[in-house]
Amino acid sequence: MSFSNINTLSSQRSYERLQMDADRLFDIGWLIRRLTWEIHERFTSDEQRPWQQFFRDLRSDHELWFAWEMLHAHTQSLRKIIDWQQLFPDRNQLVSQLQEEREQQIREFSRLMISKRWDTLKDDDTSWRKFAKVMFSLKESNQTTEQFFELTDYIYMLTLVILGKESPYFTDAADGCSPSADSSDAGEALYPGTIEVRAELKLFLKEPWFDKFCVDKKRYHKEWRDAFVNDMLESEAGRKVIDDCMSTRNQKAKGAIIGCLKKAGVFSEKTSNLSIAAFILQGQHDTNLTDKEIMKKNKTLSSYIGNYAKPEYSSLRYWVLEWVAKKQAEE
Repeated sequence: MSFSNINTLSSQRSYERLQMDADRLFDIGWLIRRLTWEIHERFTSDEQRPWQQFFRDLRSDHELWFAWEMLHAHTQSLRKIIDWQQLFPDRNQLVSQLQEEREQQIREFSRLMISKRWDTLKDDDTSWRKFAKVMFSLKESNQTTEQFFELTDYIYMLTLVILGKESPYFTDAADGCSPSADSSDAGEALYPGTIEVRAELKLFLKEPWFDKFCVDKKRYHKEWRDAFVNDMLESEAGRKVIDDCMSTRNQKAKGAIIGCLKKAGVFSEKTSNLSIAAFILQGQHDTNLTDKEIMKKNKTLSSYIGNYAKPEYSSLRYWVLEWVAKKQAEE
């Protein structure tokens, strides 16, 4: 049985049903909240359980697998939406373009067999658990599974903007300068890439790994992290972060940020870089990778975390140490 094998007639019917009620069916903020709570409960219910066991459970627990994969894909389409916003600064024109784009993406989504069950999802814990069980039982390639989660996220993001619910994810993009904006009215132009990197880093620092390893979740709460990202990217040191995040050095920049925060005491010095890297990357690895290949990727990110001490990130290191110390003094 496969959710990628669906005949043309069935696909057309599925498309028509999904398209007819798209605003409701793909406005799944409720699902994201429930899955986030599920993951939170799994992490906190047994704090003594090794994190390695948590990720081993992903291979056998259909509910945990679905929640993790859905949340891992969540907001990955952010840059696509920001591109649309910059291309069409007029709100009405933007919505019109996104409606057409959503129709095309729903057609792709409807070709997946599992899409026929999408409208069974309701705002309760029972329906998504049943959906996860069915999806988990299907024998699919990694590519098809990734396509499902990517399409779901993209259609959801498109729907948010169409319904006017894009805040807070797109607030920066909506208030920032589009390529055609008049700089005299918009104020000082943003450094190229600031909007995209700011959104990406805010989301990155709100992932489960941060709460797992930070020394004080109450002190380093989500608002603290947002302020950190905002101020960092507005500093001179932030320009290298932006440049790296917009290039193939994305992981390297994130690793350096983690290293700087660890040096500043946000994460315990006793925690190994490899432990942090492995936790961040677990669930992202291709299931076809060998243990040796997975370890190599973990070690690579671990080495990036250690790069904070290198001269190329010295300005970032000094800035982070000063900023964290200043915030603590203000408390």
